[in-house]
Amino acid sequence: MLIAAAAVLLSACSVWPVNQDPDGIQYRQDANHIIWALQKYRDQHGSFPASLNALVPFYLHSLPEVPALTYHAADGSLSYRYIPTWPQLRWTWCDSVGDSTNWRCAEHLI
Repeated sequence: MLIAAAAVLLSACSVWPVNQDPDGIQYRQDANHIIWALQKYRDQHGSFPASLNALVPFYLHSLPEVPALTYHAADGSLSYRYIPTWPQLRWTWCDSVGDSTNWRCAEHLI
């Protein structure tokens, strides 16, 4: 009986593909908004800004607080790291491909 109950509980746990968990989807959407703002900035100024703060308030209302973003001004790319919610609990590292909304995400054991 105990084994059957454990099996039912475990079957209710969903495991998502890398960066497809609810938090990961939200982080990627927020990062995509920043990339679109970076593209607009570059189109208007000829280069990417020195920092993401230059996007506020003309291109973005504010920058997301979570996750912490790393910005690479040379190519307009972004990266972020986070730990998905249970049951995954492995670091997920995501990097944009240049200033595009194409993402490379991978799980990392620490």
